[in-house]
Amino acid sequence: MAASFPDDFFQTTLLSRRALLTLAAGSALLAACGDDDDDDDDGGSSDGESAAPTATPAGEDSGDATAAMEPDSTEMAAEETEPAEAEEDAEGEEGAEGEPRQGGTLRMGFEGDQVLSLDPPIVNFGTIAGELLPALFSSLVQFDETLAIQPDLAETFEVSDDGLSYTFHLREGLTFHNGDPLLAEDIIYTYQRTISPELASPHANKLEVVSTIEAVDDLTVEITLSQPFAPFLAVACSRGPGRALTPVSRRAVEEMGDDQYGLTPVGCGPFMIVPETVDVGEGFEMVAFEDWYGGRPYLDRIVVSLIPDPSSRVAALEAGDIDFASDLPTTHYDQIANNDDFTVVGAPGTNWVSLVINHARPPWDNVDARMAVAKAIDKDAFNETAFLGLAVPSTSAIAPAFGWVYQPPEEVDTPQAFNLDEARALVEQTGIAGTTIKLMVAADNTRPGEVIRNMLADIDLNVELEPLQDAAWSERWLSGDYDMMFNGSNTDADPDDGHWNFFHSTGPWNTHGLNNPEIDRLLEETRSTVDQDARRDLFREIARISQEEVSFAFLYHAPDYLAYRNNVKGYVPIPEQRYFEHVWLEE
Repeated sequence: MAASFPDDFFQTTLLSRRALLTLAAGSALLAACGDDDDDDDDGGSSDGESAAPTATPAGEDSGDATAAMEPDSTEMAAEETEPAEAEEDAEGEEGAEGEPRQGGTLRMGFEGDQVLSLDPPIVNFGTIAGELLPALFSSLVQFDETLAIQPDLAETFEVSDDGLSYTFHLREGLTFHNGDPLLAEDIIYTYQRTISPELASPHANKLEVVSTIEAVDDLTVEITLSQPFAPFLAVACSRGPGRALTPVSRRAVEEMGDDQYGLTPVGCGPFMIVPETVDVGEGFEMVAFEDWYGGRPYLDRIVVSLIPDPSSRVAALEAGDIDFASDLPTTHYDQIANNDDFTVVGAPGTNWVSLVINHARPPWDNVDARMAVAKAIDKDAFNETAFLGLAVPSTSAIAPAFGWVYQPPEEVDTPQAFNLDEARALVEQTGIAGTTIKLMVAADNTRPGEVIRNMLADIDLNVELEPLQDAAWSERWLSGDYDMMFNGSNTDADPDDGHWNFFHSTGPWNTHGLNNPEIDRLLEETRSTVDQDARRDLFREIARISQEEVSFAFLYHAPDYLAYRNNVKGYVPIPEQRYFEHVWLEE
């Protein structure tokens, strides 16, 4: 197997499983934005930016996903950072492999068991947002492999000195998949639709500080904010994660209605959906969009098959039934990594996963009861048993990909640290011994739940697993109908993504009753503060409070692994996102 990692932060030699874990744990392997700085790789700092042994830092001094969006009157020009150029840089040795060729069908195995909507402002699963939407929808801006902001539909854009005005200059000749032109008015319609109470978008909060949005002319949109919003470009305007302003076709929405549009959306990305192939439980097909602004993709077609069971997905890859597994389960990493027929790609995770404890259900409204659970979890053992040591134990919702704020677990003195004696004392103190807990788990992956069940049995808590399919799981989660569950955030463009929706008292995904006025205040300040050092301190203070009150029992960060057959060429890894416009198939 030839390991394939972005040149900026991984070496090209094959890495062992343990080496990959080391890389994933080291925040220096991906600073989420900023210029490359290869000269500063000789040590670490208190900011958690220590260089992993085999990693080359990417912009570790200069920033994160907010660096490219801080208000500095910067104009971003498309000709400086075209996606095709990023492709050439990442491939490097493409000439030795052969010239890209047109044609062919890529068969993709996707880890979900249902795709109920592909409507950008409605999607609430990060995997769908990162792995499926970028093929169907372009947006105002997009990401490169270091999570730096780059132009997309906006050929250039400017941010005012005070951080209140964003001006986007759209490319000429943009069209939706139905042939309608994409103009400034479409951005305004998208904004109005996303914030409408009727749509009830979980991403409307990303647009709350927009005071005005206007079309200066057909190709120019000016957005004025009521106050600075540091991660605005990343979390509201970007291809994939920042889907609040991803342009949708007004005519298509009005003709289809919201529900049908979610199944057969009309976007403006490099591929367009084939409506008659859509099956919410099986998958769908996409074909190349001839009029995409970046030019026709190399592939003719992408067939997306839903294969939720990890073993089945890996078996399909080995059998040649799929070419590309959008997620390589850590439990099968060695199996594929040791097979010379496949390429494995890895990137640090933008994600965090926790054991969510429902604060609204006694006895879990008691912080000491929640702390007993948190202290009973041996994260290292959990990682080894559930993920074969490939995950990174977490102490907060700050992921390794955000090197400017991330702290490795060994640098954090958390009250949630494993201590069985203290956990048992808290159980006795709170009188929760013998309590039965119903733990919601994904039907296709009960292994983590089984590990937690065994650990909590050591403090005399009885865990009953409730395996659920995606739709039922989502319904129970959003209604707050659970004792405990595994949840967290992924496909994040900025730490704001993984914090606001889950930690703020008004967050759409805060269904476990977290209501801490101090966390609310700090979160609001992270949005209005554009100074990166100040934002770092605010997020770390949120982490400290969250650890103490057990907002969540933090568990792990998962590195982003995917695998594909060796005849798949041109893929550029972007953490937890899949861009396919430059992918081609070798004969």
